[in-house]
Amino acid sequence: MSKVASENDSPPSKKPRVDLEPSPNTTTSATTTTSTMEVEPTEADLSQRWATLAMIMGRPTSFGGEVGPLKFPGIDEFESDPELHEMMASAKILCVGAGGLGCELLKDLALSGFTDIHVIDMDHIDITNLNRQFLFRKKDVGQPKATVAAAFVNGRVPGVQVTAHVGKLQDHEPEWYKEYNLVIAGLDNIEARRWLNKTLCELVEFQEDGSINPETVIPLIDGGTEGFKGQARVILPMQTSCFECTMDMFPQNKGKAVCTLESNPRQPEDCAIYIFMKLEDDEKAGKATFTTNEQVFVSLGGATEGAGDSTGVVLANENALDDDALPEDCLYTVKLADGSEQSGVKATSLTSLKTAWDATFGSGARVDKDLREHMVWIHERASERAALFKIDGLTYDKTLGSVKNIIPAVASTNAVIAAACVHEATKVLSYCNPILNTYLLYNGQSMAGGCDCSTLVFERRLTCPACRTVLVVPASASETVGDFVARFKAEKPLDPPMVEPQLSDSAGDVFYASKGMLAQVKAANLGQPLSDFVEHMETISITDSHWDTETVVKIKLSLST
Repeated sequence: MSKVASENDSPPSKKPRVDLEPSPNTTTSATTTTSTMEVEPTEADLSQRWATLAMIMGRPTSFGGEVGPLKFPGIDEFESDPELHEMMASAKILCVGAGGLGCELLKDLALSGFTDIHVIDMDHIDITNLNRQFLFRKKDVGQPKATVAAAFVNGRVPGVQVTAHVGKLQDHEPEWYKEYNLVIAGLDNIEARRWLNKTLCELVEFQEDGSINPETVIPLIDGGTEGFKGQARVILPMQTSCFECTMDMFPQNKGKAVCTLESNPRQPEDCAIYIFMKLEDDEKAGKATFTTNEQVFVSLGGATEGAGDSTGVVLANENALDDDALPEDCLYTVKLADGSEQSGVKATSLTSLKTAWDATFGSGARVDKDLREHMVWIHERASERAALFKIDGLTYDKTLGSVKNIIPAVASTNAVIAAACVHEATKVLSYCNPILNTYLLYNGQSMAGGCDCSTLVFERRLTCPACRTVLVVPASASETVGDFVARFKAEKPLDPPMVEPQLSDSAGDVFYASKGMLAQVKAANLGQPLSDFVEHMETISITDSHWDTETVVKIKLSLST
């Protein structure tokens, strides 16, 4: 496991703000305010702050990290040391995400004595973030989350240095992540978590006997929340189950079929999504013909300006089969808001939603999901559509949630999950207690009162593309590349088996390809000795056109002379 920084590394010092109340003997006017001055904290001040944690790590315990289900390799017995907390706190921590959960993680890390914290986030602060992302203020709107969060913590907690990185996880090479002793994540999307998990798994190195080099294992503490539910998880790459191992537990993203939204909306949210979909379709702006079940504004007097006199739904194009009919000459049967049907309505009496939107907000105006005026307009039109299809229960909150695809955020859930994640980070780096094995599920309030919280053990999936065990494959140094691939395919040691593989060395250079132009280029390699391309115990990567596009299998070649 990755080593923490040396105990001789001194943490950077920050000046805290200390509010000094006026002396009772001092005469002050009614306009005098409490004075604020900068005071440099003494070494005794900082050590006293972490006295409780130092006590936990400075006394013997029968529950050290070596006794749990996930025993630390090479740790026979927990050795108490009053300076252990200082050594642990100097570890280099990467906090991924500075949103609702990320703000809580940063706060808990800083207040647990960690002094070298880095935070990475690609987002900028929005006004809608302020109700739960407490490190931000209204003046910060538009600024990078990582930068503002780092500055806030640095100015509030003495002895802590938070470094901001603005951008995506993928902006950094995998080697960049080797700098950290632990990664703690508060991400809100699955793809980023899969990428981070895979990267940390690939950084694990193996020794000659095939065992894991513990110095290259960077623990990943993953947290996630949704409403009143949340999870905290400990992942020791290539040792415990990884994030990819349990992808089956995530429900498939169920989209809405366009035909359902257009023709037969069933849920209140379907009406809101329909309106948003129409406004986002630029082709509807100059449309002269209307489709069945399309929502329109109707002016029976024939006026074409404004939003019309009533909302309706097109039931039929009465002369749709007349090839000679021009779009503007089409006649429609329309169901009006009062439930009545009107036939023989001219196309010039109908106004599309897009045209009405442009008349209200200006030609070419784009929908701003964070602008209340826009969302109120969409909600009103969606409510009219819901009434036309006799659907009840559409509220403004439902409209907002369906259009913005909002996952409800609850501040208390973020606080609980962040505390659990940082608690695990403390144990992983200090060995002071057994770590979580391997998943904590928080379900909010239980039926009997209190919190509904349980732990689950997730087992490794043998066929996991991210953390499958690296297979050591014996081969002769004189064996040709072509003979090796043919033998390896025939033996079928992999699941799924190779069909049309492509082999690359540890540097990523392809030395064998089964098909295509690359196969022709590499054809000369087939008769060359395998030792010309790989060394003893070198890791090679295998991909196959018949596998999932993201699957990469790594094996080690044990070459004999």
